[in-house]
Amino acid sequence: MAHLPVAEYLETLPHGTVFAAVHLTDEQDNPLLLRSVYDPEEWQFGGGNLEFADLADGLWSCARRETCEETGLELPERPGPLLVVVYAPPAGAWPFKLGFVFDGGTLTDRRIAGIRLDPGEHSSYAVRPLGEWRRLVAPRRLRLIEAAAQARADGRTVVLHLGAEA
Repeated sequence: MAHLPVAEYLETLPHGTVFAAVHLTDEQDNPLLLRSVYDPEEWQFGGGNLEFADLADGLWSCARRETCEETGLELPERPGPLLVVVYAPPAGAWPFKLGFVFDGGTLTDRRIAGIRLDPGEHSSYAVRPLGEWRRLVAPRRLRLIEAAAQARADGRTVVLHLGAEA
């Protein structure tokens, strides 16, 4: 069988988006989440989609850059452990998503108080116990938050499939 030229071969593959995010907590292990201005019901980790400018530097660079843009928080140059690898199948007009959630560490009260949100992306932030987040976020988001917390506690990366039902 003949090999296809690269451009033709690439047309046979599915296309998707890649995101990189950061799981940050306070000193009591309560997750920090940001409220999206695009969907006020949506709370999310700091981070975002991989952009062309991120391709040379990789996933941590993307997560770090996006988190700084969104919150003003400067994260270390070296990544924390990879907590979650996420796959979400296509939904509606959106292609599949592949995501990587890193451990961004623990923030002191002072660093949390110093957060400065980009009003074009997020309207507020909150640090709450996991039990409170369970009542506030959609099931799909909750699975991701719980997976990150569990991965940090266990010291093992979680592979999470977010099915179309979520």
